[in-house]
Amino acid sequence: MATNYHDKRPPTVKELNARAEEYEWNPNVGFKYWARAAETIYHEAQVSLREERPGDAYTFFMRYSMLVLEHMRSHPDAKTPEARKAMKPLRDRIPDIIEILENLRTQLDQAYDEWVRIAARRDRERDSSRSRQRSGSSAQSRHAAKDSMPWNPTPQTTFLDANENQELAVDLYKKEMHRRRRQAGLTAEEVSRRRAAGLWNKAAVQSFQMDDEELRRRMEDTRRQLDHVGDDGRDDAYTPVADPRPVQYNYPQIGKSATFQYEPSAPPTRQDARSQPARPPKDSLDRPRPVPPKEALARAWPVQPLAPAIPDKKPPPPPPYEQAPPPEYSTLENTLPPLPPKHADGTVKQKRITFSAAARLENGKPLRSVFFPSTLRRKFLELAAGHLREDIEMCGLLCGTIVNNALFITCLVIPEQKGTSDTCEVENEPALVEFYVAEELITIGWIHTHPSQSCFMSSHDLHTHAGYQVSIPESFAIVCAPRHEPSWGIFRLTNPPGLPYILSCNQGSAFHPHSIDNIYTDAGAPGGHVYESSQLDLKVVDLRPSTAVVRG
Repeated sequence: MATNYHDKRPPTVKELNARAEEYEWNPNVGFKYWARAAETIYHEAQVSLREERPGDAYTFFMRYSMLVLEHMRSHPDAKTPEARKAMKPLRDRIPDIIEILENLRTQLDQAYDEWVRIAARRDRERDSSRSRQRSGSSAQSRHAAKDSMPWNPTPQTTFLDANENQELAVDLYKKEMHRRRRQAGLTAEEVSRRRAAGLWNKAAVQSFQMDDEELRRRMEDTRRQLDHVGDDGRDDAYTPVADPRPVQYNYPQIGKSATFQYEPSAPPTRQDARSQPARPPKDSLDRPRPVPPKEALARAWPVQPLAPAIPDKKPPPPPPYEQAPPPEYSTLENTLPPLPPKHADGTVKQKRITFSAAARLENGKPLRSVFFPSTLRRKFLELAAGHLREDIEMCGLLCGTIVNNALFITCLVIPEQKGTSDTCEVENEPALVEFYVAEELITIGWIHTHPSQSCFMSSHDLHTHAGYQVSIPESFAIVCAPRHEPSWGIFRLTNPPGLPYILSCNQGSAFHPHSIDNIYTDAGAPGGHVYESSQLDLKVVDLRPSTAVVRG
């Protein structure tokens, strides 16, 4: 069934502002956890810019500004020396973020106005074409217009199951990290400004637009062949749908995905022209193809290129094919198949890959996949060996980044800390915030030892982990109990009832009973969203003053 074009209306800035406010502020959560939450939100905004999702980028940058400028200033601990020090790098970003928001707002307003103009034109074309439906021209006109909508900035996306494509997920992560390292000469704020202003990698954007040129020519061919209305295309009096569907921020709701056949060892090759899929019929192949107007290309959103620029040469001639019989227009919306976008060499353009939700919270919200290196526990226990002999707990923070809607842990940070036989507390939180800002990392989880106790989450652990899971829903805790079986486990709070219950618990003692069951659950695969990978490298950063060291 065809989707009504009104459903694809881009969000307005007003709607995005309302979406940015959709987070639950809780002053009972420690200030240090809100500082980490702010860093996570900023990281999400940067990823949205990289993936050319301006609406999401605007939402995250606005949410960051609201959290830092409004709520964190009112936190009960905001005036402590440690909180003031942690706030400084967060506030220092605000001027650059305001500039980015202004640039994004301009783009979003232009996209919405463009949608209004084209939607009005399509309404007029629909009304004028009713008398010609028997000829079938209206169906082709609607199909061509639908495929060329310029207001949608998101490239076509292939959704994959991370569990069935773990090797591909890690390989794409490595390629993305290599690309980011090439950009390391610019500050994060400068990269953000360039992306938001549409100034990033203009040559690459132009080459990507040229990859779509054949598709645009073919659609223009179709339009010129049809007896359609004049191309005035503007109606400022058009009124959009009065009751748009409510906008609510969530991670992408992804349906079931198919297994992606991935062979990392096979180099990319060009397909032979004879192996290309048959193209939809046209009246003539010999007639020269008109070039689309430059204005149409200029309106396209800048998109990160998926292939290197193609040398300037003529593409090979299209393969011959037989003329198909004319379609029957009894179902006007489904008569023509979608045209696949192509590169100049005739190969089908690669779609963006996004990994679907690996699991769901108890409230139904999706959880993104998380990958951590298989060497993590061994390296952590080597560092904790001395503490284990002395029956003292030790903790580490699991840091990483987001690529293709999946999270990757590649850095184990050993913070300054103070431990006992059954507790461990992180100290000098401002040093951690400075580290996250400098390295562009977020805290995705944490790991700690139980020197003499079994593998479980104590009441103290549950309260500690609540702060992490408020920052990022996918956050998890690894408990290492080397003297017991099982010797380790991966856990998260249930939500509900676990997370809201712990956040509302005001018992003062470190260890106390809780009146409900099912507070936490396993987070590891299968069944959970956390995967162990032998293909990921791990960097160890020890921030303790007496042992400060970085191990690759």
